[in-house]
Amino acid sequence: MTVPSRLLQQCFQEARNSASELIARCVDTAISSLQAAEKTSKEVKQRDRLALAWWGLLQNKIHWGASFPQHLHEALEAAPEMQTSRPALLGESSLLSLVEEEAVNESLESARLVHSLLPAVEQQLTVLDALISSVLHLPNVQAERNPMRPSVFVRALRETMATVEPDPQMRGLWLRHMGEPLGRELQKLYERVALILQRANVREAGYRVRLATEGGHSTRSGGLSTRSGVLSSRVGELGAHSGGSGASHWQDLNGPVSLPNRPSWAMAESLPPMPELARMNTRVDHEVFHEFLSHGGSHFDQPLTHDYYDQVSEELAAIEAFAAIPVLDESMILEQSTRYRDLPVVDRPAREVGTASQLSRKAWGEFAAAHERARVLMHLKQKAQRVAQAVGLDLVRTLVAQVASDPLLLAPVREAVVALEPALLRLALGNPRFFNEDNHPGRRLLEGVAQRSFKYNDEFSSEFEAFFLPVQKAFNDLNANGSSEPEPFAQVLNRLKAAWEEEDRQELLVQDPGLQSIRYAEERQALADQIAWDLSQRPDVDNAPGVILDFLYGPWALVIASAQLNDTESQADPGGYRKTVSNLLWSVKKEVTLKRPKELFAIIPGMLAKLHAGLEMLGKTREETKPFFDALMRLHQPVLGLRRARIRNDAINSDPVPLDAAASEIPSSMSMELDETLPATPEQRKPKPKAQPWLGQRELEAAGFEDTLPTDYGELVEPVRTEPAESGLDAEAEVIGLSEQESTDLNAAAILSGLREGDWVDLFSRREWLRAQLIWASSKGTLFMFVSRGGRPHSMTKRSCERLIANRLLRPIDAQGVVKKALKAMQKADPASASRPAESATA
Repeated sequence: MTVPSRLLQQCFQEARNSASELIARCVDTAISSLQAAEKTSKEVKQRDRLALAWWGLLQNKIHWGASFPQHLHEALEAAPEMQTSRPALLGESSLLSLVEEEAVNESLESARLVHSLLPAVEQQLTVLDALISSVLHLPNVQAERNPMRPSVFVRALRETMATVEPDPQMRGLWLRHMGEPLGRELQKLYERVALILQRANVREAGYRVRLATEGGHSTRSGGLSTRSGVLSSRVGELGAHSGGSGASHWQDLNGPVSLPNRPSWAMAESLPPMPELARMNTRVDHEVFHEFLSHGGSHFDQPLTHDYYDQVSEELAAIEAFAAIPVLDESMILEQSTRYRDLPVVDRPAREVGTASQLSRKAWGEFAAAHERARVLMHLKQKAQRVAQAVGLDLVRTLVAQVASDPLLLAPVREAVVALEPALLRLALGNPRFFNEDNHPGRRLLEGVAQRSFKYNDEFSSEFEAFFLPVQKAFNDLNANGSSEPEPFAQVLNRLKAAWEEEDRQELLVQDPGLQSIRYAEERQALADQIAWDLSQRPDVDNAPGVILDFLYGPWALVIASAQLNDTESQADPGGYRKTVSNLLWSVKKEVTLKRPKELFAIIPGMLAKLHAGLEMLGKTREETKPFFDALMRLHQPVLGLRRARIRNDAINSDPVPLDAAASEIPSSMSMELDETLPATPEQRKPKPKAQPWLGQRELEAAGFEDTLPTDYGELVEPVRTEPAESGLDAEAEVIGLSEQESTDLNAAAILSGLREGDWVDLFSRREWLRAQLIWASSKGTLFMFVSRGGRPHSMTKRSCERLIANRLLRPIDAQGVVKKALKAMQKADPASASRPAESATA
């Protein structure tokens, strides 16, 4: 077997590292899907099978988290010749005769799963096929040789299932319900792996171009035919250009060039003429930037001509004339920047900033003036010797304009990027393509400041000022340094990051208790669900009243789970809470206790003490638990009443008191909220995992639920408070002036499902718009914790999040890589158009 390359091993490692979480999320989604199917099914047999299926997934989730990565490792390491995803092989008679019918059905189920995955991962897999083929040194794209194609993951999943489930039909049912989540997980994995290869400068292998007469077929939903069509159209363009007479001296003069070796921009527009390249605002086509950043074309190594330097001199003279024009007064700049200060932060229009903007001289010194920054640009163009240096300088200016036009960044941050342009230009003279290097200190500093700024949504707040002043000083120092080396940028970034990390440590001290509390609650609930199922398998739960089963599968399962999690001595029954289950179930069997009243009287005091102790450990008050204990007392009433009747009978030597009369003596203060006479329903006899973890009052407060809806308490604690609470959300929505009709345009569920840990949102809380970060989401996606300034927690349920999103009181922020986004925009469209609004606004 051929040993995979180190780069391919790195891709495999990424897949293995994420395999446990991948399978866990797929299982969670499949469980929800099976439970939904169970509810809608009308056949008892089908419902039972669906219930058995989701329960089996729940039982195996943890085990698969450990075994699936190993099965995936073996599948990835197998030789490409051993890996096949051809479902058609199952149709060959030579194989069908050797395979049992159930195995064939299971293989067909796998084939259907692979087929259903392909449309979901079409875009990502097309790119990955090309990159992997290049890593494997294949002459063109061969999708069937990709060791990370979907069929490999499906095979690993089948092998994982086969270790615990012998029934092929059950495995097939699992596969059907895991298709959709597996597709989503593979999408994200393929994107990460492609990014690893792209960062390693792996270039995509080419797809073989077929002539129209070949009638080639696409292997995936038309993806190959689309790419081939693009190449064919490019060939036509090349032929048209080669016959023309308007080629400039930038084009290849050596005659026709074969398609793989010709720069992509040479098929469309060429570089500008030399004098145009020397201008302050050069119109460079986006395909030129794409080719330049891809290290392509020998044209960029050509020396600059005299025409270029003559034009630079003219531009410098124009700048000197422009410098004589009076600039805006500082007070006018301040007035413009504070015009919308009194508006809510989400309603303030983004202030336009561009490379031609005049900035505050108090904040940015001499480089506040646009002509001073332009002067630095032209002096550096004057020092440039090769085309690559001139294009690199234009790339920096264009990228600065692109970032400055990003409305998601606060205006002071965009102004800081514009002010830093002179220092960035000096870097470009020595390293024209430094913005294309992920680890270059210049790019990392710009990205680091931009990402950190997403923590704030108000440029006038004291918190933002505390963040921004060190950044402002650091940028001014870099401009004053005058160095073209990257080391000063690295030093500045290290100083800023050290301060940010210290601030984060302080905030972590505030937010960590709430985060640990809610994580503990989720772990406790998962264990309690397992314990509840175990309790339901006991033979002595038969004929137990519904109120007792609700108690055992709910609060008492939480008590047992809490005791096990807190146990440090590995006891079989920490706290003795499992033993109490036996006593409780025996004590409510009326036909037994009436015959053996002495035994009941002996266990009741200790049992009640243990029940109270366990519930108090959860943080439940006597008021909360009173309805249950009153119902339990009524269940014990026949025996207790009989005892009191006998005592009175012995005292007065009278006739025995009838049992019914004794049992009817119920204190008037007793709660009648729970009806102990009702038998257990089928739903009560079969416990189901809770949609979200139970939290006690202390945990609710630590997690920040006091900042969200009052109804959240009712969703998360036992239903002991029956009085309806008016939703605080409705009042807040009324303040903002939103109607329910206006909120229907948003797909709140889809927006919420797109949120990931680390994402930023604007959250309306306590009559204030806060910038908050999602730091935790439950594994079932039903509970979320955000943190705003100072580590202040905000936790809420899925329903609350969706209502906030629908009423635009929670607004996600697209905080993807700022520099990467700007580079992508520059290479896809005319970047000059992005900077024109800002420039015209300041003219």
